[in-house]
Amino acid sequence: MFSQRRIRLLLIAAVLLMVTIFYYSGDAGTIQNQRFYRSTVAAIDAHREAKEAVSKQNVQPQKPAPPKPVEENAKPVVEEADGVKAAIPKGASEEMEEIPIAGRTKMTVPKNKNQNPPKQEPAPASSEDDSEVKNELNAILKRSPIVIFSKSYCPYSKRAKSILLEKYNIVPAPHVVELDQHAMGQQLQSLLAENTGRRTVPNVLVNGKSIGGGDDVSALDEKEELASTLKSLGGKWIQEVDRKDQNKQTE
Repeated sequence: MFSQRRIRLLLIAAVLLMVTIFYYSGDAGTIQNQRFYRSTVAAIDAHREAKEAVSKQNVQPQKPAPPKPVEENAKPVVEEADGVKAAIPKGASEEMEEIPIAGRTKMTVPKNKNQNPPKQEPAPASSEDDSEVKNELNAILKRSPIVIFSKSYCPYSKRAKSILLEKYNIVPAPHVVELDQHAMGQQLQSLLAENTGRRTVPNVLVNGKSIGGGDDVSALDEKEELASTLKSLGGKWIQEVDRKDQNKQTE
């Protein structure tokens, strides 16, 4: 039989052995668990990287379109813009002309061979011209107490002249001014428009006062008021106003 001392040594040895076994067995499990976790994580990472690589291969980036070939003779747009010239055809300078505007300034325009050149507007009258026109009008009014401002081609003027000159005996005889044949016809017509308020022709003046145009003279004649109107406005300057048909009836 073993002695008590040996038994105690054996028990101590067994306890130490069991403790050692439990210790190492626990460390080994921990180590194994750590290895299993690491291998699992590595496998998951490897699978994810492989999946991303496959997706990158399937989706290829679009290649940029190749640049268009540049012609040898092509010029930059900036140079063309800087070199733009006026849109006048070659040789157009020979077809251009200068026309006066308002009698002073000039404007260059293309020649129009099919049409007559534009008429030049008369320059505005100066103070000297105004005085000449007024003097001419005063001189005309002094020639007779009755003045007929007319135009040779106007039918209304012809009607008024036929009534005053052919149907009536007027002393002194009315004076006729054909504005279209007078050197200052336009200026006289403008001055008459300012003084009498009537620009059209005929314009019949008695002692400088207008009694109207062709329709007015005709209306006074039909009403048998023309002679009395001429006498009242002419006063002592008109010596006689009689209708010719009345003189024939009395004879």
